[in-house]
Amino acid sequence: MVRLYYRRWHRLLSFFIGLGIALGLGVAPVSASILNFLPLLIEGNRYIQLSNVSPQQEVKLGQEINQQLHQQYKFDTNSQENAYVNRVGQRVASVSDCAHKFPFHFYVVKDPAINAFSTTGGFVYVDTGLLKAVNNESELAGVLGHEIGHICNNDLIHRMRQVALEQGIATATGVSNSTLVGLGTQLAVNLPNSRQDELNADAKGQKYLERAGYNPYGLVDFLKKLLREPSQPAFLSDHPGTKERIAVLEKKIASRNQG
Repeated sequence: MVRLYYRRWHRLLSFFIGLGIALGLGVAPVSASILNFLPLLIEGNRYIQLSNVSPQQEVKLGQEINQQLHQQYKFDTNSQENAYVNRVGQRVASVSDCAHKFPFHFYVVKDPAINAFSTTGGFVYVDTGLLKAVNNESELAGVLGHEIGHICNNDLIHRMRQVALEQGIATATGVSNSTLVGLGTQLAVNLPNSRQDELNADAKGQKYLERAGYNPYGLVDFLKKLLREPSQPAFLSDHPGTKERIAVLEKKIASRNQG
């Protein structure tokens, strides 16, 4: 199937190359709109192998998911809030394990929910409800560090691969770009991460928090505060329980302090 796919593209490209030569020789006049069609045709049939996604592909996918999110949600245009989140986020991202791979972007979503999420390729989102819930910059840095941890761990890509295989939408040529954008958007917004993914993102986020010079208990303090909320905020996932996340983080901080 892969060979047939590339054979078809080879014939198609040969046709357009031949067409270009013919034009150069003055054999046949052709509208410029036909020549402009080739990039659109290739882009519309772009496939990605989820088993081997390059950082450049992750950034491109993150950009396209971001465009989709901007169509579905209302983003906060308050310049002060955006500048604040970006300043804190960039400070934490600059010391992350994937700072060299992705240009990070931070956005504020107009939503009263206490929530934050990330996609792939360096895109992080924070709800206005969460900004109101944090008491200080260290708590916000802890939340952003957690989301940056998900990106550095390629968690969304791994989940997309799993779902693509389970639903049978992955083929020998990969998964179509349009399918991936829709899948990535749904997974990032609506479905919780696994227990292990959450613990791993907590661990990396807490490490980045310390590297950036923030109070290492920033995320712990925020999680403890959310436990006292009358209803469980969206940021708290059932995989794992919040008390377990707090205990694991406190143990890691204590062991580093002893060392």
